[in-house]
Amino acid sequence: MNDALNKFKAEMEKRGLFRKITVAANLIPPPPGLNPEALISIHKLAAKEALIIYAQKHDDFSDLLAEAAFDNLFDTILTDDLFKPVGGFTPTDEERAKMEEAEKTAKAISGLFDILKNI
Repeated sequence: MNDALNKFKAEMEKRGLFRKITVAANLIPPPPGLNPEALISIHKLAAKEALIIYAQKHDDFSDLLAEAAFDNLFDTILTDDLFKPVGGFTPTDEERAKMEEAEKTAKAISGLFDILKNI
């Protein structure tokens, strides 16, 4: 587990959120005939929604959630290999045009920031 996830986990423990999830999972009776895997899926979905709502009300928690999510994303999906140059790679004309437009926009914004700093 990366540092951001450990920090997020510690913050959840500090705020009593694991306990709240456990209470909800144990006090809400399952629908009749529901298999255990489906019940866990329902509880995970409810916990996800509860954490989103909690994060919307607490900016500091929202920041920790985002940091943990992005660190996990970059550790598991957007790995270093994705950012290494690919030999023989040729962008399409459309891709090249979009990158040139993005570069122009970045230069314009940078110039605007320079102007604003001197006001």
